[in-house]
Amino acid sequence: MKEVISPELAQYQQDKLRSCIAANRGDLKQGIVFAGDSIIEFFPFKKYLGREKLLINRGIAGTDTNWLKHHLHDQVLAIEPEKWFLLIGTNDIGLDYGEDHIVSNIEDILSSLKRESPSTAVYLLSVLPVSEKAVYQEKVKLRNNRLISSLNHRLKQLPNAVFIDLYPLLLDEDGDLADDNTTDGLHLSQKAYALISEQLKTYL
Repeated sequence: MKEVISPELAQYQQDKLRSCIAANRGDLKQGIVFAGDSIIEFFPFKKYLGREKLLINRGIAGTDTNWLKHHLHDQVLAIEPEKWFLLIGTNDIGLDYGEDHIVSNIEDILSSLKRESPSTAVYLLSVLPVSEKAVYQEKVKLRNNRLISSLNHRLKQLPNAVFIDLYPLLLDEDGDLADDNTTDGLHLSQKAYALISEQLKTYL
């Protein structure tokens, strides 16, 4: 089943974007920005990544590459970050966007950041696995690990970013997102956030 952007989600995204724009007026320069979808938005950074660095959460639930491409300045570029971590793509799959479209958009996003903020270190996170168990199908919808793995293979080859492969950290013995790493087959549990944080810390 294809995902749909509801009017409520669209309004939520606009409200979050306005919050980003307002926050851009603060002293955020040289912070470390995490941008992406709900997996980033609900990432408990201080709990798992510490409080020593200025970590700026620019995740917005439901974000796809079209959205980020069109709002890149307000979400990221206006801050002039020291480092930028991007996790995006799973919602594109849910919306039935083709792989070529997703890769092209991400390549454009990375190129824009390189052009507008050449001193920013850029890290592209792998799209994370899902659970294909029937119990999670209503949430996971069109997403599957074959598509995600194929997409990650191409994202790994993109220029202008260091690729960080978090995908295998979260798998069970069957190659699915492990039950104890997820709340609904798509989103991450606290255990999963702790797991990926250990790898992310080495890049902070």
